[in-house]
Amino acid sequence: MEINPRSYVPVYQQLADVLREKIRAGELAPETALPAEDKLAQQYRVSRPAVRQALGVLRAEALIVTQRGEGTKVRTQPQRREIKVGPETKVWFRQPTPAERVDLRIDDGVGLVVVETEGEEPRLLPSDEVIITGKKTSRGSGSS
Repeated sequence: MEINPRSYVPVYQQLADVLREKIRAGELAPETALPAEDKLAQQYRVSRPAVRQALGVLRAEALIVTQRGEGTKVRTQPQRREIKVGPETKVWFRQPTPAERVDLRIDDGVGLVVVETEGEEPRLLPSDEVIITGKKTSRGSGSS
């Protein structure tokens, strides 16, 4: 896919789409280092600010991570574990605080799942590590 500067879709979004597709297709495997911003700009014939914006989009989607001294690489997606919840359990999602990001090692773009069951401390879980499933409740036929 080529970047079309005349498209109604912003150039940075087109670049993010191209890189996202390469990640999803496995062309850019987990832990693969991305080229430097200037190299990406040359390769796709876009400006460095467009590259920065595109990488920001992918970072916000938790598809890539950038670390000082290491550059930007494709993020390894964690194995998900199933969390079963019943009717007495409340589950909600929010953005983690900076301290929670550090404590729970949550990457940019990953939300926080709060699982609260009466009588227990709330559990805080990175949203990309869990699948929430519910227990089915039986309902009567309710004929009157």
